[in-house]
Amino acid sequence: MKKQLLFAGLLFGSFFSLNAQQLQAENFNALTIGNIGTDLTGATPGQGGFYTGNAAGGTNSNNSNYQVVAGDATHGNTMQIVGSNAATGNRFLWKGGLETVWATRTAGNDIIEVEFDYYTGANNTSANSFRVYVYSDEETPRVLAGIGITKRATISSVVYTNVVQGFTTWTSTPGTGTYSFGLGPSTTEPQVTLPENTWVRLGFSFNKGTGEVIWKGPGIAAAFTGNDTFPTTTTGADAGELDFIVIAGTGNTIPTTFVFDNYISRASNTDTLLSNDDFSATSKFSVYPNPSNGLVNISSDLNSSLNSVSITDLNGRTVKTVELNGDSSAQVNISDLSAGVYMMNINSDQGSTTKKIIKN
Repeated sequence: MKKQLLFAGLLFGSFFSLNAQQLQAENFNALTIGNIGTDLTGATPGQGGFYTGNAAGGTNSNNSNYQVVAGDATHGNTMQIVGSNAATGNRFLWKGGLETVWATRTAGNDIIEVEFDYYTGANNTSANSFRVYVYSDEETPRVLAGIGITKRATISSVVYTNVVQGFTTWTSTPGTGTYSFGLGPSTTEPQVTLPENTWVRLGFSFNKGTGEVIWKGPGIAAAFTGNDTFPTTTTGADAGELDFIVIAGTGNTIPTTFVFDNYISRASNTDTLLSNDDFSATSKFSVYPNPSNGLVNISSDLNSSLNSVSITDLNGRTVKTVELNGDSSAQVNISDLSAGVYMMNINSDQGSTTKKIIKN
């Protein structure tokens, strides 16, 4: 069991191929609905060989924080973790043995890839965040790669809901630690958010040979390899453990529930993570004119079917929602909004992406 945290922000590119081998996987359908275990100290495994561990904090720490629950017809049983009702009390769920199967992988399969289904749930004001980390097999474990979703976060003075970020250990100006990375398509659109009450598939990978980390998902096709001044520091490290974590969150006062399913970790000799065609598409939306005082046009290079648009202010309040008819382009009238900066979440058949717009 390992834990360490720190923060910052960044970005970048992506690929695809075959020849991977499964390391660990679980769809939870063979497990019994109810608590996953009976020990919150991480000493005794519960159902499916999963260990559970709660850090001190909050008043809602109990075994029911980790449960197998009935999902929809598509997902069957799913796994849920309930976060802390305070600013402390992180949750950890993991299965042992990853370091053993990683050590016996086929020679040359030096990329560990992780994919899982995630249910975004309803928006709320909890500061809890869900993270999936691959830790290194070292005496002092490091986060080799990870991805996380925060229910409500303020980043650079902008409030986001269901914001997705990438994680890896890096050394930069503040020092060495676990850094967070914005996964948006550009420096002017640094963050990706997910629509509420929706199943999405997310993935990330770590290349032992190069230290490269890749993240993919709806509107996400990003990679990180460090830079000349501050290169990656994890090259050569072996995978040791895959953890599902709920971070309590600074200033948090209410819990939220995170649900995931169908996770898999595998070793590969090339990038087989998700499908690049599927997940780079949502970064190719155009929103114009911007700034605007009336109509805003939305179009896609890939003729996506536009389903809906929601606009939030910088406090995270939804100020406008527009249902669209599935065309590849649309117009949204923002003349009724007050002057200022807003976040426009565009939902399509190929995922969702968020654009910053200015009403003048």
